[in-house]
Amino acid sequence: MHHSPIRVVLDLEKSRNRCSGLGQFAYHLGRALTTEMTARGLEPVPLVAAAQEHDFETQDTLLAKAWRKEMFQRWYRWTQMITPPDTALWHATHQQARYLPLNSKTKVVLTIHDLNYLREKNGKKIVREHRRIARLIARADAVTVISRFVAEEVQQHFDLGNRPLRVIYNGRPETSQIPAERPTWLSEDRPFLFSIGIIDRKKNFHVLLDLLRNLPGRNLIVAGQNDSDYAIEILRTAAHLGVADRVILPGPVSDEQRQWLYENCESFVFPSLTEGFGLPPIEAMTVGKPVFLARRTSLPEVGGKKAFYWDDFSAEHMLDVYQQGMETFQQVPNYADQLKQSAARFCWRNAARQYVDLYREVLNLPSTLRDEARLAAA
Repeated sequence: MHHSPIRVVLDLEKSRNRCSGLGQFAYHLGRALTTEMTARGLEPVPLVAAAQEHDFETQDTLLAKAWRKEMFQRWYRWTQMITPPDTALWHATHQQARYLPLNSKTKVVLTIHDLNYLREKNGKKIVREHRRIARLIARADAVTVISRFVAEEVQQHFDLGNRPLRVIYNGRPETSQIPAERPTWLSEDRPFLFSIGIIDRKKNFHVLLDLLRNLPGRNLIVAGQNDSDYAIEILRTAAHLGVADRVILPGPVSDEQRQWLYENCESFVFPSLTEGFGLPPIEAMTVGKPVFLARRTSLPEVGGKKAFYWDDFSAEHMLDVYQQGMETFQQVPNYADQLKQSAARFCWRNAARQYVDLYREVLNLPSTLRDEARLAAA
């Protein structure tokens, strides 16, 4: 007997911008999911921009067109009365999702990465964002989050009803295949502290300048989009503190350059105030580098016991934590290997397996193909 395929749409539209955290998430999870789903009896259908149509090896794709956006589709709900759903499940892979299934019978899994708007916005903007996410949750049959920290915030601020809430950690990129390439803009061999991310105030990069002033003979390199007023402010402050010649904001870097910077830095420094997950610290630990993080939001969960933490951002405290951490890293045998082991907890294949488990649960399918075959034979 021929069964029609169980189609699952994956909203991977953010993969068009691989320089962003959501873009990396969509790309790496999408690739892991297409393999896992195919092996377990589901047909993945990526929703992507036209330029990404061939990034994922699937039989079918949906293009992210304006008319598919949820705001337009409200006008067309009447079609669900006459059209059975051709999609069994739709995974809205982030809380900014603008695309949702036309048919109300299509199940929805929603992934929430963070509720950073609670810290970044105020007044009516918080209310507006809150309502938008509440609407998405109301449409969802299950909700996933990327850290326990986010799970606690979601439970605190939203009524989930009887929807399951699952923590599924992100994976880490497979960097062993990326050849390291020294950036051409790096002309000297001075030791350097490294960080990466969009140069945005919530990343708190400016607090590293006082630390740098207390660490003579080192540079600070912060890679990432640097066209913000905050980036200009950082350079102005660096000049005021007399460290402008040791601060480098190169803008976005290639995968090869990023790999070189991770492999060759003295340490990775990440004083971010608000992260739903925090992939860069894991990338640094993957190559065995000491990691210094703000003890904020999800970062202690990601860094675990092997990272070093700043409890406040006074120059004295930051220097003290840095010097003690570097001493521990240099004196404890195999500390770099312990960091690599800690990073190995995060794996896209494991994440994909957990998402597919949830898809099958939401669709009331047996958890494995073996269970399905046993039921069919009974």
